[in-house]
Amino acid sequence: MDSAAMFFFFLNQIGRDPPVHVWDPITMQTSSILKGQHYRGISAVGFSKNGKCLASVGLDDYRTIVIWDWKKGDKLVSQRGHNDKIFCLRWNPHDDDRFVTVGVKHIKFWTKAGGGMTSKQGVFGKAAGKQGKQNQMCVVFGKTADICITGGGDGCIYIWTATTLTKKVDDAHQGPLFAITAVQDKVRF
Repeated sequence: MDSAAMFFFFLNQIGRDPPVHVWDPITMQTSSILKGQHYRGISAVGFSKNGKCLASVGLDDYRTIVIWDWKKGDKLVSQRGHNDKIFCLRWNPHDDDRFVTVGVKHIKFWTKAGGGMTSKQGVFGKAAGKQGKQNQMCVVFGKTADICITGGGDGCIYIWTATTLTKKVDDAHQGPLFAITAVQDKVRF
C-alpha cells in the first residue's frame, strides 16, 4: 500500500502507554493499534513511502524512535532518538530505509539497517551564519534522496545536501515555519 493512500490518526495521550491508532481511509475502521513502546506521549509519526513501516517518536527523556510493522502491530526496531525534543519525522520518499527527524537545534538523518538504525547529526557549519544552530520545526525532501529542506523556528528555510547545510534562506517567513511541502519542484510554506 502506498503511503499516499494511507490516512492515519494518532492519539497524543499523556500517560504510561500512549497508542498510535492507524485507521483505514475507506471504512474508517481501526486497522492497527500500536502500543507498549512509548511513555509520556508521542510527538511525531510517519509512514514510509511503501506504506510498510510506521515510525513514531516518544516523549520520554530519550525521545525513543520506534519503527513498526503496523499491519502486524509488531515493533521492528527501537532506539534513542535525541536528548532534545523532536518536532517532526519524515521518511525519505526516494529510499524506504531512510528518514529524518528535526527538533530543538538539530536535524538527524537516519538509516534503517538490518535489525537496527544508524543516525548522523546534521552539520550546520558556516551556512548557518552568525546565529548558528536553530530549532528545526518541519522537513520535506527534494527531488533526490540527498536533498531535504527544513523550516526553522527563526523563519528561515534551510537546504541540506546529504547531512550538511548548504544554503540558508534568511527571513523567508516572519515567524516559525511549522509546515513545509514540495509541490512540482517548488517549496511551499
